[in-house]
Amino acid sequence: MRLVSRLCGRKLTVSSILGLLMITAAVAQTDQQRQPVPAPGANPAQAAPARPGQQQPRPPAIWLVSCTDNNGKLDCRAAQSVFIRNTGQRLLSVAVRLPADTKKPVMLIQAPLGVYLPAGASLQIGEDEAKTLPFRGCDQAGCVAEYAITEAEIAAMTKGSSLKISVQNQNRQPAFNLTIPATGFAAAYAKVK
Repeated sequence: MRLVSRLCGRKLTVSSILGLLMITAAVAQTDQQRQPVPAPGANPAQAAPARPGQQQPRPPAIWLVSCTDNNGKLDCRAAQSVFIRNTGQRLLSVAVRLPADTKKPVMLIQAPLGVYLPAGASLQIGEDEAKTLPFRGCDQAGCVAEYAITEAEIAAMTKGSSLKISVQNQNRQPAFNLTIPATGFAAAYAKVK
């Protein structure tokens, strides 16, 4: 609990830049691992059937653009969210934004409360090696990891490389392992730039 308090107190401004990334309710974690999201165009009948009581993520929509006014400057991001099929609750949000002051791309990943903070979030872009991103803080909307994404990684996503994101629950078990398609990322990111 002390670790969460320290992390939350250190970076409260993260929640002000999230805009679209707000998770409205915490998602209860179970000991069962959630199934990955089927790839676009995949036959849903071929997806692994849900075990009784298991919540399934819905296939995500394409990447969308969201903008907010930040002291007279437009703060835009290309974003995508994954929702739990049975409840409609947001499970994970991912966004890429260009801060007005640096103009260097930043990826934000917002996971639900109940994740194991010291493990961070695992991010793999395409076939690159997975990286561990530390959580920067948590609030009632969830826990946020921030990553200075490289131009090469942006280019890979623009060409269609998907994201693989996983986190652990507080029992140090996999909470979920999701594949986020890059469908629509190139068009959305072009609008953000």
